[in-house]
Amino acid sequence: MKITKSQLHILFLTCLWCAISLLQQAKLQAAENFPPGWVPVKMLVDTPPWDEIRKTTDHVQLYLPNGNQPVRGVFICYVFHSGDPRELAQLWNFALVTVPYPFEYDLGVNDKRNGRYKLGHPMQDMGLILRYLEHAAKTTKHPELATVPIVGWLGQNGSVLGNDLFQKAPERVLAWSDSFPNRLRQVPDFTKKVPFAFAWEISKAELKAKQRTYKTNDTPLEDLSCRANTYGFEHGIYSKFNFFMAYLDRCIQLRLPKEVPPPGEQVVMKPINRTDGWLGDFDPVSEWNPILPATDPKTAKFKYPVWFPDEYAACMWRTYHSAQPQLKLTAPTVEYSKRDGKWGGPICGLGYNGYLNVKESHTFRVQTSSAFQKVEIYDGNQLLGIANPTSLELGNIRLSPGLRCLYAVGVQENGTRSASRPAFAIVR
Repeated sequence: MKITKSQLHILFLTCLWCAISLLQQAKLQAAENFPPGWVPVKMLVDTPPWDEIRKTTDHVQLYLPNGNQPVRGVFICYVFHSGDPRELAQLWNFALVTVPYPFEYDLGVNDKRNGRYKLGHPMQDMGLILRYLEHAAKTTKHPELATVPIVGWLGQNGSVLGNDLFQKAPERVLAWSDSFPNRLRQVPDFTKKVPFAFAWEISKAELKAKQRTYKTNDTPLEDLSCRANTYGFEHGIYSKFNFFMAYLDRCIQLRLPKEVPPPGEQVVMKPINRTDGWLGDFDPVSEWNPILPATDPKTAKFKYPVWFPDEYAACMWRTYHSAQPQLKLTAPTVEYSKRDGKWGGPICGLGYNGYLNVKESHTFRVQTSSAFQKVEIYDGNQLLGIANPTSLELGNIRLSPGLRCLYAVGVQENGTRSASRPAFAIVR
């Protein structure tokens, strides 16, 4: 049978259309491909203990705190020697995505110390997180995973990761944490719109001189960022996790609406303004850094202003900022510290000390190496009472539910005030 030119033309166009369709399909499949260890979605449950989960290095895990119930947000968390982030997921009713150390390089800077660069997929692309959440939304029948707000801690590359995620999904980034100071200043448009907490240990030279040193690219900005120091710790990452979680907690309370839309619909976060928050002066190397409402004219004299979503967060930052605390809270919870030569342990800090019961009365106990005229006990910005001057105890205290920052303040006769390091606890 003889084929006409017209039939050949039609056959050519048909083959071309098929080739284009296959190419488009291949591109679509390629966009849905993940580096090994991301899919299929592996679920995380309430057991085993976190120190066992920390040993996982070959896959990402998803934790849904309330089973089939919809979640209000997503918490993306680095797997490290920190507290158990499942506690925060339960508190916030957020899905948790745990990202082990090797997988951080799937999202951030290509680092040849990590063998995953050999996989050949694009680096520094937080779109991978968005695709993962879309995939998880379908496979777990939780459509809200593809739309709800996101908070995160993925290590010190947070300025790059958070900014990249914000560029791709600005309506979803609620708050972020952790960065080298100079790198954070490279993304000023990001921190003007997204609350961002970052911290590192203060140097011995700065402590001795009681004066900070800055680099030219580390100047303060009129944005939504909060810088802190981790006084007295050999490596800041072991303590700053608690600070980041408390900061994110206050941002979640500030920005999430009381009523969320049906699963799968976009959540509209509350608008955020710098002037509605509080400011602190990061610059003094002291035990009592000044904090004020952002609208207070006295903040104009702050050398290095940092931003807080509310007064509670400001008070938490100030006690966290204590240079050489002369007080220590020993009950009903304790600060994060070394136990038996190791950071953390079964009774230390957020994620290690267990929950406090909201229905029970608690007794606060304080140790001190200095003489104070009085010792006050606080929950954030709320004065719970004054400790007995002899026993340094304060009993019969009920605590509000949620993530609490508990600490003691010693007041000397001349009015000088010194704070203990904060002891964080979840009350439920």
